Amino acid sequence: MVGKALKEMRKSEGLTQEQLALEFNLSKSMISEIEKGNRKLQEDVAHHSLKNLDNPLYALDIVHEFSDGYTAPRLSGNAVEWHRLALEEFVLKETSEVIQILKDVSLVKSPEASNLEELKQVEKVIGELIDAETAIGNLKAILADEYKLSLKECHKNRSEQYKKNGWIE
Repeated sequence: MVGKALKEMRKSEGLTQEQLALEFNLSKSMISEIEKGNRKLQEDVAHHSLKNLDNPLYALDIVHEFSDGYTAPRLSGNAVEWHRLALEEFVLKETSEVIQILKDVSLVKSPEASNLEELKQVEKVIGELIDAETAIGNLKAILADEYKLSLKECHKNRSEQYKKNGWIE
């Protein structure tokens, strides 16, 4: 998956393997081997690429891979139409499901006092939240990519607002 993401990013940025190798301080053959899936992208190189490149689709793939699945993956199955309008509909569906389950499940009781059935309901809430987060993350990436907006800058701008709101320090 990382190799495919690297190759897609390189091509979308109009870079050759030689140029990417120079940027990453790797050999051209190493770039080729990573793209083929024969070698792993080292974590320090992945980190460097995320800091120095601004490609939201690549970032979605790399962050998912290096978070060991903790973050949303890029949706790539044949059951997903990879178009901004289709993803918009997907986000609306998934967020509606989250809103509904949050209305249906009470989170008032402390976790320590919850019974097995209530814990299962909380797990279902988390699943729906993950589905919505995945849909939203993919829509953000495709919008930033297609409209040539910097997702990094969008996040930085929101972070400033979060600081003003007292949400983050």
